[in-house]
Amino acid sequence: MAAAVALVLLGVTAASIVEVPYYAIAPGRPVSTAPLVSVTEGPSFDPDGAIFLTTVSLQRTSALGALLGWLDPTVDVVKEEVVLPPGTPPSRLRATNLEAMDGSKQAALGVAYEALGFDAIQGTGAIVDTVVDGTPAAGALESGDTIVAVGDREVGLSFEVSEALEGRSPGDVVVLRVEGADGEERDERVVLGANPDVRDRPFLGVLLQTRDFVLDFPYEVRIDSDEIGGPSAGLAFTLEVLDRLTEGELTGGEDVAATGEIGLDGRIGSIGGAPQKGVAVEEAGIELFLVPRANLEQARREVSGALRVEAVDTLEDALRVLEDAGGDPLVPVEDDQVAT
Repeated sequence: MAAAVALVLLGVTAASIVEVPYYAIAPGRPVSTAPLVSVTEGPSFDPDGAIFLTTVSLQRTSALGALLGWLDPTVDVVKEEVVLPPGTPPSRLRATNLEAMDGSKQAALGVAYEALGFDAIQGTGAIVDTVVDGTPAAGALESGDTIVAVGDREVGLSFEVSEALEGRSPGDVVVLRVEGADGEERDERVVLGANPDVRDRPFLGVLLQTRDFVLDFPYEVRIDSDEIGGPSAGLAFTLEVLDRLTEGELTGGEDVAATGEIGLDGRIGSIGGAPQKGVAVEEAGIELFLVPRANLEQARREVSGALRVEAVDTLEDALRVLEDAGGDPLVPVEDDQVAT
C-alpha cells in the first residue's frame, strides 16, 4: 500500500514538473494607463476618470497545470503554436511581445495625433511588396511599383489603398496611378476581384508597405509600458493620450477598460485572452469594457450582466461609445495649431 501511495505521489510530482507544449491563459489584472503616459511638451490635462489596459497571465504549463486549467472555466489551455508566432522559439516569446508593445505605442501616438488633426503619419505612396499570382493585380503591377493614386484619390500610406477601395464591388474597374521602379508614372486599369474571405468585398491581390514612412509628432509624449508586452494595449494608450492632451473627460469621469491592437488607420484588431480580460475587468469593479468586435462574445463568456462589454471596430467607434456613456466629445486642435 505504501509503495502504491509513493508511486501516485511520484506521478503527481512528475506531472507538476514536466512541461508540455501547452500554455495556460489566466486572468491578469487591469492596469491604469494614467501613470504610464507623460507629456513633456505641449498641453497636458489630468482626467478624473481612468482608462485601464488589460493583461493576462501567460505561462507554459505542466501536465498537471494543463489538467487544472481545463477544469477552470476562467483559464484557457492552448497549444503553443497558438501563442508563438511561426518560427519563434519559446525563449523568444517575451522579447517578441515587448517588441510588439513598442510598435503598438508608436501606432497609438500616431493615431491619437491624427485624431487631433495633426499630419502625424506620413508617406509618399504604397510600395508593392508582393503580387499574388492569379489575382487582379497580376500582370498590372509588379514588386517595386508604388501606387500613388486610386482613381481621383491620392495615396500616401499603404492602408489608404484599402480605404480608397471601400464602397467598390467585385467586378468594378479601378484606375491606379503607378510609379515604376524607374520613376516613370503610368495608369493601370484593374478589374477588382472578390475577397476570398468576404465575397462581397473587392480584392486587388497585393501586399503593400508605405514608401518614405515617417511618424512626425508635434509634442513629446512618453509611454512607459514597464514590463507589459504584446500589442493589445494600443486602443487603451490611444484613448489615454487623447484624454491627456485635451480638456474635458473622454470617459465622463468614470473608469473604463479597453483592449485591442490599434492600426495606423485607426482600426482595432483582435486580441488574445479576451475571456480572461473580461473576468479581470469585472473583478476590478469597472463597468465598461471596450473590445474588438471579433472578440465580443469571448469577452462576455465568463462575465455577468454587471459589466457592459461594447464592440468597437475603429477609434471613432470607441469615442462614440464613450460619448454615449456620458463622456465629452473629442475636440481636435484649432486649425492654426495643426502641424503641416
